[in-house]
Amino acid sequence: MTKRKALEILLIVLNIIGIVLLVHFAIPYITYNTTILNPNAMIPFEAWDRAGMLLTLGFVPLLAINIFSFIFIKFKEKYCGFIFFIPSIICFIIVLSYWIN
Repeated sequence: MTKRKALEILLIVLNIIGIVLLVHFAIPYITYNTTILNPNAMIPFEAWDRAGMLLTLGFVPLLAINIFSFIFIKFKEKYCGFIFFIPSIICFIIVLSYWIN
């Protein structure tokens, strides 16, 4: 296995992990889950608020992985690489709605 192929596999695995985490945290935010996960905490977050904050923190690493994937993974089609930016766009929209509300 060449270094290039190993890099492509690593970037694809990191993209899949990012998508799984995006879905995991987007569901409580979109459904507006108001349960308090840790009531004994100093600042107790509701589930939707915690998810919005974690999506805010995870946006930049997700965008970085999507940019690296766009640069290093080559497709036969010219515009197929832009598919990597769909999770970043979705995460950006959720983060934007979190901070506007």
